[in-house]
Amino acid sequence: MKRFVHYIFCTAILAYLTLVTVPAYAHNQTNALPKPEIYVVMFRADWCGPCKIVEPNLKHALATLRDPEIEQIVIDITNSLLSERSAHAAFDHNIVAQYNKWMGVTGFAAIIDADTKATLGCVNMLYDVGAMTAHIRNLKTYAVVNRSTFDITCPAANPPVQ
Repeated sequence: MKRFVHYIFCTAILAYLTLVTVPAYAHNQTNALPKPEIYVVMFRADWCGPCKIVEPNLKHALATLRDPEIEQIVIDITNSLLSERSAHAAFDHNIVAQYNKWMGVTGFAAIIDADTKATLGCVNMLYDVGAMTAHIRNLKTYAVVNRSTFDITCPAANPPVQ
């Protein structure tokens, strides 16, 4: 009889806790980062001269924006290990088309719509921090409504591999 009462008591406690506790997934949703609207993809290498101008400006521009809907991705071709990591990052973010298009080209950052994966534009060493910040902010407005741009700031693509 004592076991039966204990069983009933434990069952009642579990039933009560199930009713009053918040599901685990609800807690995780409140702490989740917002989904990015755009990716800012820096194509770089240690030996790249223009990268030494673009990277600090881009860092300051992104710090000025402080936008959790902007995710930075780095495609680094300095060595084979970094190139392999970069290929994985491109695959994980589904930006393989841009990775293939500009693999080996360095010294710029492409701004890519995170939903449509369309390239919205680019920034390079001709942009100071203020211009970079304004350009990224402007291109994000196109991503929010999933519209394409007529931006011509990106470098030419690599020739196709034969």
